[in-house]
Amino acid sequence: MKYLLIMSLICLSACGGVIPRPTDFSDDSARLLASVERRGLAVKSISGELKTEVWQGSKRVKAKQLIAADPQGRLRIEVLSPFGSPVMTLVSDGSRLMIYAAEEQRFFIGPSTPENMARLIPIKLGPEELAGVLRGAMPLIPHGSAKVDWNTKSGRYRLHLVGDERQQTVEFEPKHFRVTSIRTYVGKTLIYKATFGDYSGTTDAIIPRRILFEIPDDDLRVDMTIIDHRLNPVLPDAAFHLTPPRGIPVESL
Repeated sequence: MKYLLIMSLICLSACGGVIPRPTDFSDDSARLLASVERRGLAVKSISGELKTEVWQGSKRVKAKQLIAADPQGRLRIEVLSPFGSPVMTLVSDGSRLMIYAAEEQRFFIGPSTPENMARLIPIKLGPEELAGVLRGAMPLIPHGSAKVDWNTKSGRYRLHLVGDERQQTVEFEPKHFRVTSIRTYVGKTLIYKATFGDYSGTTDAIIPRRILFEIPDDDLRVDMTIIDHRLNPVLPDAAFHLTPPRGIPVESL
C-alpha cells in the first residue's frame, strides 16, 4: 500500500492531475453557442478606457486608449499621450478605416481590413471583430460543424468549430459558460490565441476586462485591460467618423 500511494503521487505530479467533468456535462454545442450569442446581443455598445501593452520579443510598448464600439462593427480608438491628449485616432465606420496621426500630421483612409487595423493594434482581427471582443461578443468563425468535449487539464468545456478555411477551439467555464480562451487555426497552424478573464459579472450583459492576444508567428503578445467602462451608452454617429484637419492631405491605406 505504501508503494502504491507513492506511485500514485508520482503519477499525479507528472500528469498534472485530472479535473473530472461535471455531473451535468452535456456534449450539446447548442447551449454553448447560445450563451455566446446572448452575451453578444446583451451589450449593444461600450465606451471606456483601455490600457494596452504590446510585447514583441523583448520589446515592450505601453499605451492608454479611449475606446468606443457598437454592434454595427463600428470602432473608435484614441491613443493618449502621457498628458492625456490624443496622439493617434483610429475610426472604423464599418467599411472604411480612418487614421489620424496627430504628431506626424498625417491622415489615412482605407478599407476596414485586419491588415490596415494592424497599423494601430497588431492583431489579426478586423475592426468589427475587435469591436465585438470589447463588447464581449466573441469572434467565432462561420462553421459547418461544432463538437464538444471536456478538457481534463483546465476543467473547461471545449467547443471545436470547423469552417471552410479556419478552425477554432473555444473553452468555457462549466458554471457560467463564460469564454476563457479561443484558439484560431488555419490548417494546423495557430493564427492566434485569445485569453479572457476578470469578467464584470456572470449574467449576459458582461464583458471580459482582461484580454490577452498571442500571435506565435510574430512572437507577439497584446495585453489589454479595460480599466473604466460604460455598458450600452448612446453613441452618436459622429463618434465613428473622422474628418481630416484643414490643410492635411488624405493618404490611402
